[in-house]
Amino acid sequence: MKTIKRRHWIGFAVIEISYWCFHASFIGFLMSYLLSKGITNTMVSIFMASFLLASFVGSFVWGMVCDRFHTNRKVSIICFISAGVLMYLIYFSYDSIPMLAVLYPMLGFVCLPHATNIDSWLLLTCGNNFSVYGRIRCLPSFFYAIISVVLGRMISEFGYSLMLAVGTIFLLVGIAAAAMLPEGREKIKTGEEFRLGSLNQVFASGEYRYLIVILFLVGLAIAPVNNLKMPLLKNVGGNVSDLGIDAFICAVVQVPFIALADRIERYSLRLRYMLLAGLPFLTLMLVFYAASPGAIFAGSFLYNMGVGILLPTMRSVTEKSVSPAFRNLGHNIADAVYNSFTGIISLLYSGLVMDLYGVKSLLMICILIVLVPVLLTCKGAAARLLSDPCRWGRERCRRM
Repeated sequence: MKTIKRRHWIGFAVIEISYWCFHASFIGFLMSYLLSKGITNTMVSIFMASFLLASFVGSFVWGMVCDRFHTNRKVSIICFISAGVLMYLIYFSYDSIPMLAVLYPMLGFVCLPHATNIDSWLLLTCGNNFSVYGRIRCLPSFFYAIISVVLGRMISEFGYSLMLAVGTIFLLVGIAAAAMLPEGREKIKTGEEFRLGSLNQVFASGEYRYLIVILFLVGLAIAPVNNLKMPLLKNVGGNVSDLGIDAFICAVVQVPFIALADRIERYSLRLRYMLLAGLPFLTLMLVFYAASPGAIFAGSFLYNMGVGILLPTMRSVTEKSVSPAFRNLGHNIADAVYNSFTGIISLLYSGLVMDLYGVKSLLMICILIVLVPVLLTCKGAAARLLSDPCRWGRERCRRM
């Protein structure tokens, strides 16, 4: 199996850490910064919805650019530089609602799809070696957790200007790392070159379409909990300090699962799908019956175990199911559906349901939604077992 040179291993680790630490240091505190400047909750919610909508559109655009021009490195450098310019413009435009209304979605258009581009670039360079991918990709989750906690305390002590200074440092390091890394190239078969008129090729595989359906349903169910964690914590007596603890748990729990991506890959895809749906279901049940922040922390622990399984699974399914000419776009679509599209939909109804009928009603809707992928994945596993009862035993023997 293909591996990568040591300097490239270090380079990709640095660029992954740089991107996610910029995300933690600036985007992670941006909403809090704007609220501290007097921007209303309503306006911030609108900005967040526009951020997600723009990132959804950007996922298609940047994915097509990477596939059409066969470059991840140049796109990464452009995204880092653009994010830096937008960071400064947003930071000093807090008193202009019209300016923020333009800049906030532009940040979403550039930043969220960039994470997918970096992952795609890494997979292309290491030849889909999930041992290499997992060990590199787990690092930013750990650093994200550290930066979130440490910088949060420092900002409360010294002010929000720190988010600008720290964000700048990580952007400069990311640009330097991207400039030194090589393009990952894969031979494209004649007739499979990227064309705007043949986007249906991305969805040619039934396995990829099934993945998108599961990602949409699970994402739709869990998005309200992720986007409205503070109201949920307040509902059980929590505070801002508990929000920091929850963010730390979410990031750290993912680390060992992503690091063991190659081992997770050995388990059947059906089992992984069942976990991807089952763990969010257990999370929502814990949050529904929560009487203290501890129950919500436990739910976050379970959910992020699922995220640690989800990330390498969605990457491997896309790599195996989508033609090389469209893989950047395939990865971007999967991420956009799970993170952006479901977030947009959840923001449209979750706040209203919570205000009119309470937290429990919103959580009940989420539980009913997540039951659909739970039943789909369990039904698929049961059908396969009944059609070939010896299959599980054979697969287990091969792994031993």
